[in-house]
Parts: sequence; structure tokens; C-alpha cells
Amino acid sequence: MTLAAPSAVAASPTCGVSRADGPEHLEVVGEDFTPDKAVFIESAHGAEGTVRTDADGAFSETISHAAGTVSARQAGGPEVRCGTAEQGARGNAQEQYAAGYKAGYAAMKNDCDVRDLKRVPVNDIFRNGFEDGAAAAQRFCAG
Repeated sequence: MTLAAPSAVAASPTCGVSRADGPEHLEVVGEDFTPDKAVFIESAHGAEGTVRTDADGAFSETISHAAGTVSARQAGGPEVRCGTAEQGARGNAQEQYAAGYKAGYAAMKNDCDVRDLKRVPVNDIFRNGFEDGAAAAQRFCAG
């Protein structure tokens, strides 16, 4: 009787969503799909696209006007739920706020004279984070 080596367990494909290049575009990224094969991406309410995976089974594709649940599927493979367009928008907003907070904190800590942001091309989410970060760093200016 011979024992066979345990077979490698294939990784399950995964994917996620985030906003890209403006409010109407959504980036869909995936990994552990079959390498060098097409992946069909669709959202529950419109938006669809097709992309080919790389040699590692990963992909990145931007789709427009996505709404609802976004999924990815390869021929003969399972449909993989990537998330919702709304989750992608929230994640991006959190990243923008965090970047603004970090910039505001650093600006106040460095020179205690933070200028108005009207000249800086930022959105309201970044601006709110910047103002909150600057307020948190004011303790460095008190002494």
C-alpha cells in the first residue's frame, strides 16, 4: 500500500469593490481565479465588463454605473460576490477622510498656522478629515 501525497487545496476565488475615478466608476479586483481566462463582471442593476486574469489568477477592472451587488464569474466556475457598489463608495469615503485627517494633523503639528483649504482641490470628505485632524493637533500649538 502506498500513500499519496495530499493534494493541494485550490484557493477559492475572491473579489472586492471600491470607487475609482469619480462617482460613476467602480473598480473590481479579484484573485485566485483561473489564470489567463476571462472573467465576466456584472452588477445587479446594469454595469458589466469582461477582463482577463493574469498569470496568477488576479484581475482589476473598472466598470461604470454599477448599482447593487457586484459579482464576478469565469466560465465553468462559481459566481463570486464581490460586494455592493454602495460598499465601494463607503470604503472610498473612509479612505478620503483618513487622508484628510492625516494631512490636517501634520499641517497643524508642523507650523500651527493651517491656512483655509479653499485653494486646495479637495472634496468635502477630505476637507472634513483635514479640519478634524488639524483640530486634534492643536494641543501642539498651545505651548
